Amino acid sequence: MKTGRPPVAVGGVVMARSRVAVYALGALLAGTVALAPLPLGVTASSSPIGFETPSIVDPIHTNGEPDIAIDPQGRVFNSGPTGTGTQRSTWFGSIDGGHTFRVMAQKTVPSPIMGIPAPGPGGGDTDIAFDRSGKQYFSDLWALACQRVATTGPANPGASDQENFLGCDGSSPGSDRQWFAVYDPSPTTPNQSAYRAAGGQTPLVYLEWNYLFGAEWNKSTDGLNYSNATGDQAPGGQTTYTPFGADGYPAIDQVTGKVFQAAGCDAATCGTSTTATPGLYMNNGTPDATGTLHFLDATGSGQDLTKLVKIADTTGPPDTLFSVLSMDTGRNLVAVWAVNSANPALRQTFVAASSAASGWRTWTAPVQVSDGLTASGDATNVFPWIKAGGPGRADAVWYGSDKQVDPSSHNAQVWNVFMSQVVFPTDSTGAVTGAAPAKQLVKVTPHPMHYDDICLAGTGCIQSQGNRNLADFFEVNIDRSGAAEIVYDDTSNMLVQPPGTCTVQVADHCGAGVITVARQSSGLGLFGTKVSGPSNAQVSGLSDPSGDSLYPVIGGANQAGMDIRSSHVSIASSGQTLNVTMQVTDLAHPATAIAGVLGATNVQYVTRWQMGNTIYYAAMENNATNQPIFYAGKQQTIDLCSVSACFPHVLTYPEPGAGPTFTGIPETGSISCPSTGPCTLTIKVKLADVGSPTNTSLLESVGAYALAAAIQEGAEDNASAQTDTVPLEIDGVCCYNAKG
Repeated sequence: MKTGRPPVAVGGVVMARSRVAVYALGALLAGTVALAPLPLGVTASSSPIGFETPSIVDPIHTNGEPDIAIDPQGRVFNSGPTGTGTQRSTWFGSIDGGHTFRVMAQKTVPSPIMGIPAPGPGGGDTDIAFDRSGKQYFSDLWALACQRVATTGPANPGASDQENFLGCDGSSPGSDRQWFAVYDPSPTTPNQSAYRAAGGQTPLVYLEWNYLFGAEWNKSTDGLNYSNATGDQAPGGQTTYTPFGADGYPAIDQVTGKVFQAAGCDAATCGTSTTATPGLYMNNGTPDATGTLHFLDATGSGQDLTKLVKIADTTGPPDTLFSVLSMDTGRNLVAVWAVNSANPALRQTFVAASSAASGWRTWTAPVQVSDGLTASGDATNVFPWIKAGGPGRADAVWYGSDKQVDPSSHNAQVWNVFMSQVVFPTDSTGAVTGAAPAKQLVKVTPHPMHYDDICLAGTGCIQSQGNRNLADFFEVNIDRSGAAEIVYDDTSNMLVQPPGTCTVQVADHCGAGVITVARQSSGLGLFGTKVSGPSNAQVSGLSDPSGDSLYPVIGGANQAGMDIRSSHVSIASSGQTLNVTMQVTDLAHPATAIAGVLGATNVQYVTRWQMGNTIYYAAMENNATNQPIFYAGKQQTIDLCSVSACFPHVLTYPEPGAGPTFTGIPETGSISCPSTGPCTLTIKVKLADVGSPTNTSLLESVGAYALAAAIQEGAEDNASAQTDTVPLEIDGVCCYNAKG
């Protein structure tokens, strides 16, 4: 089974994937929209950047501002907020390279079948980080007031976790945008740290958040108990010294232990101590022998913003959204930002770099990595993020629209994810030289991932009736081969809970944020070598190894009745039905499958795909008395509300039945269980029931899932969604593009 990716062994199970290719139609690679110039003289024909078929993180839950993190073992993790109204955020892990994900274990659940507990407080921004061992650090924000923190791993991340709460006793005046920076140098890493020289315990975990006055830095050696990490005197009127840099995503140097954070600053936001010209500035914090940080802007009796390092002058505030720093293996810092300007043509994405040799004080001239063109669909930019790799190499991503208009305006904009791979020239030591970088711009998304406005007013979007379903950011990371892995929200489905519509969105905004991961499968990665993986060419199906249907997902037993072996879709030779098939190790004993998952009353085998801007599905549901039903239809959603109005939170695949929420359409189907192999489930779906696909139709991101449920999906309502009493994914195979 050749996938271009080495299998990952977890708990004795070797995870591998194979594609069953039938149609030799050529790769549907995301188009390269600008090449100027390519890295290291490599020609476009030999090094085009392409991406796999996007994977769906969760077929049930949505969230805004998804993040992505990859541990030293190569396991991929995702988290994101579902809103303060739910007091819950999602947290998923993948052991197959980010193709399928499972719910991470958390604390007490309100319902036995519930996939994601809602212990609260939570539901706001999340972040994930690791130390060298693979121990995971997780944070969650509640109501701009306080954080929940958790740790898990490293041997079996997700099997159990430990949690604590910071400032939830009312001792904090508020918080926002909490980010991690973990200091955990290898014993062979050169030491220029007073903390390490004094024998300080590592890993040392820094957690920074916006204290509503500035950046609040805290430190911990266990990831659960934190203390103040800033030891300087506060300016007048403040109870705690809060360094400049709040909201910017930080970086940390493993040699010195220094932390870095960048944000916009001008006369309006920082006072007359800085230039009136808007610019991007950086603050550095140096740890002392106790790990306490001392920042550039600290004077001992106040704050001096003239001590900040200027990264670049900008044509407007450089925080839309957010300014992000990342450090490469040569200890060069790279920065990315997008300008907020009244002139939409100036809302572009820029990068710059600085070397450790300069003390990170001398920055290269800003280079615009977006093209600003309506023809490419990259006219106006928001939400930049960046990840550095080998010396001088970085991938920057952002959302780009096809119109030069205010992102918050209603002008029928079409949005896509764009990535620019940037290569800064370096010297023999790996330090950037300051020469102009090479850059390669690609459109990542195979179809638009959002339509119309992206509201940038934060919690004010509820007053302006703006769409904030995407929240405020998305992220890029790299796997161990240097391949980019980009997580984003795909709201192109335009879903909204009935009777809502997409034409009038007073409080409930359409577009379910389906959490989606695009992995780079061709071109150069960030370690300077070519990466590989399956393309997004159309195929007839996708296979999956046996033995990976674990419950619980970490350390649990394989559930043969939920163990998917393959998925296929094709139009029948008669031209009357879409044949949807799924192979499962054992479909003959549904009572055993149900009994294997605590709280389950039924099992569901769902195949879902997107055609155009609509998500369709075909499914079989069975109960303990072995009375299967076969059905299909359009995906539905349940919308919950929070500080930024209402939006789709739970995706449903309703059965046929009485009542307005049982929207599924009965279909014919069969189950065959030969003695020599896995069972085969076949659903013959009338074409008109799933959008009337033809032989030339493209069915995107087809995935098949085995779900355990406590109630039927048509019976789910806002109350059950609020408590997360929804189906739990036990196994899945994802994702492939199919031809109807």
